[in-house]
Amino acid sequence: MNDVIIVGAGVAGWTASLYLARRGLKVLVIGKDVGGQANYTDAIENYPGVEEIGGLELSRQIRKQAEKHGVEFLQGEVGALKAGPNCFVTSAYGRQYKSAAVILAYGKTPQDLGIPGEEQFKGRGVSYCATCDAPLFKNKVVAVVGIGDIAADCALLLSKSAKKILVLSKTDKFVAHPQLSKALFKKPNVELVGFAQVQEIYGDQTVKGMKLLNTRTETVSSLAVDGIFVELGYVVNSQMVANIVKLDDRRQVIVNADQQTSVLGIFAAGDCTNRNYKQAVISAGEAATAALACYDWLQQAQGAAGITSDWTQIKRIKN
Repeated sequence: MNDVIIVGAGVAGWTASLYLARRGLKVLVIGKDVGGQANYTDAIENYPGVEEIGGLELSRQIRKQAEKHGVEFLQGEVGALKAGPNCFVTSAYGRQYKSAAVILAYGKTPQDLGIPGEEQFKGRGVSYCATCDAPLFKNKVVAVVGIGDIAADCALLLSKSAKKILVLSKTDKFVAHPQLSKALFKKPNVELVGFAQVQEIYGDQTVKGMKLLNTRTETVSSLAVDGIFVELGYVVNSQMVANIVKLDDRRQVIVNADQQTSVLGIFAAGDCTNRNYKQAVISAGEAATAALACYDWLQQAQGAAGITSDWTQIKRIKN
């Protein structure tokens, strides 16, 4: 029996586990991989106090801190989460694990192009986060493959650092908010590549280019680029908790200010929640909040009403 099971082994999951373990709780982290979406970022340069670090390395360092305080890790994919008598039951690879509380931190997944070479070059030229990776492509040629306003925002951000930004469209027009489009194509280093559909991404150690299908002539050609930014939106795979906690219309877990879900004892943090902004530092902050709120909930459930982790302390239990 664990005090808390954390679903997800990225920045949010490990941060939450660290905060809980330092309060003496028995914590189990279950994750399909270590790092989550951060694995697709070779260099994070906007995490406070750290000049530059790889996404995987950041998760590894937080994991090292957490395991130093006794956190256990199970590499596996959670198939279901159920509420049992006085506990929650988490199923992974045919086995069941019990806990008094749960923190959901399984993140979000960027929509893939689903073409040859994409998986191979993720984090090596194929990016899904301009905020994270734009500075890595300073004075380089990049392509933006995406839809609407999110692709326009991506290209505008890239225009501040990249030498040339090629915005791909399957037609001869780029469809986005008129003001965004106007601002985007005023940039001297932004160019529209019309009637273009990506068929394949190629390279050696990193991306070198892509093969494009001309949607008008149905001919295939190659286009040399140093990087490809995919902006098709994100999905949150919340199937395992769909019948337990409340989700929004994008299947994100709805949380309150304390990261509490609609079910007492289940908290959520990071990219799987309905917060507007998705960044590693935000995930870490949400995870710390979720952990402190979870700890307080457990204390109250055990009869220690009034004891809280931080500013909201009301009273102390008498010795």
